Amino acid sequence: MTALKVGADDFLTKPIDRAELILRVRNMLRLKDYSDLLTEYNNKLEDKVKERTVKLENSYKETIITMVSAAEFKDEETGAHVRRIAHYSYLLGRLLGLSKKMNKALFYASPMHDIGKIGISDAILFKTTPFTPQERETMNTHSVIGAKILQKGDSPFIKMGAEIALNHHERWDGTGYPNGLSGEDIPLSARIMALCDVYDALRSKRPYKPAFSHEKAVKIIIEGDGRTMPEHFDPKVLAAFAAHPGNFEKVYEKYKDDH
Repeated sequence: MTALKVGADDFLTKPIDRAELILRVRNMLRLKDYSDLLTEYNNKLEDKVKERTVKLENSYKETIITMVSAAEFKDEETGAHVRRIAHYSYLLGRLLGLSKKMNKALFYASPMHDIGKIGISDAILFKTTPFTPQERETMNTHSVIGAKILQKGDSPFIKMGAEIALNHHERWDGTGYPNGLSGEDIPLSARIMALCDVYDALRSKRPYKPAFSHEKAVKIIIEGDGRTMPEHFDPKVLAAFAAHPGNFEKVYEKYKDDH
Protein backbone atom coordinates (compact mmCIF):
# COMPACT_ATOMS: atom_id res chain seq x y z
CA MET A 1 0.00 0.00 0.00
CA THR A 2 2.88 2.35 0.76
CA ALA A 3 4.22 1.82 -2.76
CA LEU A 4 0.87 2.81 -4.31
CA LYS A 5 0.68 5.92 -2.14
CA VAL A 6 4.07 7.16 -3.31
CA GLY A 7 3.25 6.72 -7.01
CA ALA A 8 3.67 3.08 -8.02
CA ASP A 9 1.07 1.84 -10.55
CA ASP A 10 1.37 -1.86 -9.70
CA PHE A 11 3.33 -4.31 -7.55
CA LEU A 12 4.11 -8.03 -7.16
CA THR A 13 4.46 -10.04 -4.02
CA LYS A 14 7.15 -12.66 -3.43
CA PRO A 15 7.66 -15.31 -4.50
CA ILE A 16 7.37 -13.83 -7.99
CA ASP A 17 5.59 -15.89 -10.61
CA ARG A 18 7.42 -15.57 -13.96
CA ALA A 19 4.24 -15.75 -16.10
CA GLU A 20 2.53 -13.15 -13.94
CA LEU A 21 5.58 -10.88 -14.15
CA ILE A 22 5.60 -11.04 -17.96
CA LEU A 23 1.85 -10.34 -18.10
CA ARG A 24 2.09 -7.39 -15.70
CA VAL A 25 5.02 -5.86 -17.59
CA ARG A 26 3.19 -6.27 -20.89
CA ASN A 27 0.09 -4.58 -19.49
CA MET A 28 2.11 -1.71 -18.06
CA LEU A 29 3.85 -1.19 -21.41
CA ARG A 30 0.44 -1.05 -23.12
CA LEU A 31 -0.75 1.50 -20.58
CA LYS A 32 2.39 3.55 -21.23
CA ASP A 33 1.73 3.42 -24.99
CA TYR A 34 -1.87 4.57 -24.46
CA SER A 35 -0.71 7.33 -22.11
CA ASP A 36 1.89 8.54 -24.64
CA LEU A 37 -0.71 8.44 -27.41
CA LEU A 38 -3.16 10.48 -25.33
CA THR A 39 -0.46 13.01 -24.44
CA GLU A 40 0.52 13.38 -28.09
CA TYR A 41 -3.13 13.82 -29.11
CA ASN A 42 -3.69 16.47 -26.42
CA ASN A 43 -0.54 18.31 -27.48
CA LYS A 44 -1.66 18.33 -31.12
CA LEU A 45 -5.12 19.46 -30.10
CA GLU A 46 -3.65 22.25 -27.99
CA ASP A 47 -1.44 23.34 -30.92
CA LYS A 48 -4.48 23.44 -33.22
CA VAL A 49 -6.45 25.50 -30.71
CA LYS A 50 -3.53 27.93 -30.37
CA GLU A 51 -3.20 28.15 -34.15
CA ARG A 52 -6.90 28.85 -34.61
CA THR A 53 -6.83 31.38 -31.75
CA VAL A 54 -3.94 33.23 -33.42
CA LYS A 55 -5.76 33.20 -36.78
CA LEU A 56 -8.95 34.49 -35.17
CA GLU A 57 -7.06 37.19 -33.26
CA ASN A 58 -5.28 38.25 -36.45
CA SER A 59 -8.62 38.57 -38.22
CA TYR A 60 -9.84 40.81 -35.38
CA LYS A 61 -6.73 42.97 -35.73
CA GLU A 62 -7.24 43.23 -39.50
CA THR A 63 -10.82 44.38 -38.92
CA ILE A 64 -9.62 47.04 -36.46
CA ILE A 65 -6.91 48.25 -38.85
CA THR A 66 -9.46 48.49 -41.67
CA MET A 67 -11.89 50.53 -39.57
CA VAL A 68 -9.22 52.84 -38.19
CA SER A 69 -7.80 53.33 -41.69
CA ALA A 70 -11.25 54.36 -42.86
CA ALA A 71 -11.36 56.93 -40.06
CA GLU A 72 -7.99 58.33 -41.19
CA PHE A 73 -9.59 59.46 -44.44
CA LYS A 74 -11.88 61.65 -42.36
CA ASP A 75 -9.18 63.10 -40.10
CA GLU A 76 -5.62 63.61 -41.28
CA GLU A 77 -4.35 63.72 -37.70
CA THR A 78 -5.83 60.34 -36.80
CA GLY A 79 -2.93 58.18 -38.06
CA ALA A 80 -0.20 59.33 -35.66
CA HIS A 81 -2.74 60.11 -32.95
CA VAL A 82 -4.16 56.58 -32.76
CA ARG A 83 -0.70 55.02 -32.68
CA ARG A 84 0.21 57.18 -29.72
CA ILE A 85 -3.11 56.48 -28.02
CA ALA A 86 -2.53 52.72 -28.28
CA HIS A 87 0.86 53.05 -26.59
CA TYR A 88 -0.33 55.53 -23.94
CA SER A 89 -3.20 53.21 -22.99
CA TYR A 90 -0.95 50.16 -22.81
CA LEU A 91 1.53 52.13 -20.71
CA LEU A 92 -1.12 53.31 -18.24
CA GLY A 93 -2.54 49.80 -18.00
CA ARG A 94 0.87 48.47 -17.02
CA LEU A 95 1.39 51.26 -14.48
CA LEU A 96 -1.98 50.38 -12.95
CA GLY A 97 -0.99 46.71 -12.70
CA LEU A 98 -3.64 45.41 -15.08
CA SER A 99 -3.40 41.90 -16.51
CA LYS A 100 -1.57 41.17 -19.76
CA LYS A 101 -4.93 40.25 -21.32
CA MET A 102 -6.47 43.59 -20.33
CA ASN A 103 -3.45 45.56 -21.53
CA LYS A 104 -3.47 43.75 -24.86
CA ALA A 105 -7.15 44.56 -25.30
CA LEU A 106 -6.49 48.21 -24.41
CA PHE A 107 -3.72 48.41 -27.00
CA TYR A 108 -5.93 47.18 -29.83
CA ALA A 109 -9.24 48.71 -28.70
CA SER A 110 -8.10 52.25 -27.91
CA PRO A 111 -7.38 53.28 -31.54
CA MET A 112 -11.13 52.92 -32.22
CA HIS A 113 -12.11 55.61 -29.71
CA ASP A 114 -12.98 58.21 -32.37
CA ILE A 115 -14.30 55.86 -35.05
CA GLY A 116 -17.65 57.66 -34.76
CA LYS A 117 -16.16 60.74 -36.44
CA ILE A 118 -16.84 58.90 -39.69
CA GLY A 119 -20.46 59.93 -39.14
CA ILE A 120 -19.73 63.64 -38.61
CA SER A 121 -19.96 65.98 -41.58
CA ASP A 122 -16.71 67.43 -42.94
CA ALA A 123 -18.10 70.95 -42.49
CA ILE A 124 -18.08 70.41 -38.73
CA LEU A 125 -15.14 68.02 -38.42
CA PHE A 126 -12.73 70.32 -40.25
CA LYS A 127 -14.11 73.64 -39.02
CA THR A 128 -11.30 76.02 -38.00
CA THR A 129 -13.44 78.50 -36.06
CA PRO A 130 -15.24 77.83 -32.74
CA PHE A 131 -18.30 75.59 -32.88
CA THR A 132 -21.77 77.01 -32.39
CA PRO A 133 -23.74 75.28 -29.59
CA GLN A 134 -25.59 73.22 -32.20
CA GLU A 135 -22.37 72.23 -33.96
CA ARG A 136 -20.81 71.24 -30.63
CA GLU A 137 -23.84 69.10 -29.88
CA THR A 138 -23.50 67.42 -33.27
CA MET A 139 -19.77 66.87 -32.80
CA ASN A 140 -20.37 65.26 -29.42
CA THR A 141 -22.55 62.59 -31.03
CA HIS A 142 -19.42 60.91 -32.41
CA SER A 143 -19.15 58.90 -29.19
CA VAL A 144 -22.62 57.38 -29.62
CA ILE A 145 -22.07 56.85 -33.36
CA GLY A 146 -18.81 55.04 -32.62
CA ALA A 147 -20.45 52.73 -30.11
CA LYS A 148 -23.22 51.90 -32.60
CA ILE A 149 -20.66 51.06 -35.29
CA LEU A 150 -18.83 48.69 -32.96
CA GLN A 151 -21.62 47.33 -30.77
CA LYS A 152 -22.26 44.13 -32.76
CA GLY A 153 -18.62 43.04 -32.86
CA ASP A 154 -17.82 39.60 -31.40
CA SER A 155 -14.13 40.28 -30.79
CA PRO A 156 -13.13 41.20 -27.22
CA PHE A 157 -11.06 44.01 -28.77
CA ILE A 158 -14.04 45.43 -30.64
CA LYS A 159 -16.33 45.03 -27.61
CA MET A 160 -13.88 47.07 -25.56
CA GLY A 161 -13.57 49.49 -28.49
CA ALA A 162 -17.33 50.10 -28.31
CA GLU A 163 -17.06 50.66 -24.56
CA ILE A 164 -14.25 53.18 -25.02
CA ALA A 165 -15.89 54.94 -27.97
CA LEU A 166 -19.06 55.56 -25.99
CA ASN A 167 -17.50 56.59 -22.68
CA HIS A 168 -14.10 58.20 -23.26
CA HIS A 169 -15.54 61.73 -22.92
CA GLU A 170 -17.19 60.93 -19.59
CA ARG A 171 -15.52 62.55 -16.57
CA TRP A 172 -14.89 61.26 -13.08
CA ASP A 173 -16.85 64.18 -11.58
CA GLY A 174 -19.87 63.56 -13.83
CA THR A 175 -19.47 66.60 -16.10
CA GLY A 176 -18.73 64.66 -19.29
CA TYR A 177 -20.86 63.26 -22.10
CA PRO A 178 -22.90 61.56 -23.53
CA ASN A 179 -24.52 60.18 -20.34
CA GLY A 180 -22.98 62.20 -17.51
CA LEU A 181 -21.56 59.11 -15.83
CA SER A 182 -19.27 59.56 -12.85
CA GLY A 183 -16.75 57.61 -10.81
CA GLU A 184 -16.56 53.87 -11.29
CA ASP A 185 -19.78 53.87 -13.31
CA ILE A 186 -17.43 54.79 -16.15
CA PRO A 187 -15.67 51.66 -17.48
CA LEU A 188 -12.00 51.50 -16.52
CA SER A 189 -10.94 51.30 -20.17
CA ALA A 190 -12.66 54.63 -20.84
CA ARG A 191 -11.19 56.23 -17.71
CA ILE A 192 -7.73 55.31 -18.96
CA MET A 193 -8.55 56.53 -22.44
CA ALA A 194 -9.89 59.86 -21.14
CA LEU A 195 -6.53 60.89 -19.73
CA CYS A 196 -4.57 59.58 -22.73
CA ASP A 197 -6.79 61.51 -25.13
CA VAL A 198 -6.47 64.77 -23.19
CA TYR A 199 -2.69 64.47 -22.93
CA ASP A 200 -2.37 63.91 -26.66
CA ALA A 201 -4.80 66.72 -27.49
CA LEU A 202 -2.76 69.13 -25.36
CA ARG A 203 0.46 68.06 -27.07
CA SER A 204 -1.04 68.44 -30.56
CA LYS A 205 -1.69 71.53 -32.65
CA ARG A 206 -5.34 72.43 -33.13
CA PRO A 207 -7.05 75.24 -35.08
CA TYR A 208 -7.78 76.95 -31.76
CA LYS A 209 -4.42 76.33 -30.01
CA PRO A 210 -0.72 75.63 -30.60
CA ALA A 211 0.92 72.36 -29.59
CA PHE A 212 1.84 72.54 -25.91
CA SER A 213 5.09 71.28 -24.46
CA HIS A 214 5.16 68.08 -22.43
CA GLU A 215 5.75 70.07 -19.25
CA LYS A 216 2.77 72.35 -19.87
CA ALA A 217 0.48 69.44 -20.76
CA VAL A 218 1.43 67.59 -17.56
CA LYS A 219 0.90 70.74 -15.45
CA ILE A 220 -2.56 71.30 -16.95
CA ILE A 221 -3.64 67.70 -16.32
CA ILE A 222 -2.32 67.58 -12.75
CA GLU A 223 -3.20 71.14 -11.65
CA GLY A 224 -5.93 72.17 -14.10
CA ASP A 225 -6.41 75.27 -16.24
CA GLY A 226 -10.15 75.85 -15.99
CA ARG A 227 -10.99 73.88 -19.12
CA THR A 228 -9.19 70.69 -18.05
CA MET A 229 -9.29 69.88 -14.34
CA PRO A 230 -7.78 67.05 -12.27
CA GLU A 231 -11.21 66.08 -10.95
CA HIS A 232 -12.13 65.05 -14.50
CA PHE A 233 -9.90 61.98 -14.12
CA ASP A 234 -9.97 58.78 -12.09
CA PRO A 235 -7.62 59.59 -9.14
CA LYS A 236 -5.77 56.27 -9.52
CA VAL A 237 -5.26 56.80 -13.25
CA LEU A 238 -4.14 60.38 -12.62
CA ALA A 239 -1.69 59.23 -9.91
CA ALA A 240 -0.17 56.62 -12.24
CA PHE A 241 0.28 59.28 -14.92
CA ALA A 242 1.72 61.83 -12.48
CA ALA A 243 4.26 59.30 -11.18
CA HIS A 244 5.67 58.53 -14.65
CA PRO A 245 4.98 61.47 -17.00
CA GLY A 246 8.30 61.07 -18.82
CA ASN A 247 7.15 57.78 -20.32
CA PHE A 248 4.32 59.60 -22.08
CA GLU A 249 6.74 62.14 -23.52
CA LYS A 250 8.82 59.28 -24.96
CA VAL A 251 5.75 57.82 -26.69
CA TYR A 252 4.79 61.22 -28.12
CA GLU A 253 8.28 61.86 -29.46
CA LYS A 254 8.55 58.40 -31.00
CA TYR A 255 5.19 58.57 -32.79
CA LYS A 256 4.75 62.29 -33.33
CA ASP A 257 3.07 63.70 -36.43
CA ASP A 258 5.08 63.84 -39.63
CA HIS A 259 3.75 67.30 -40.46
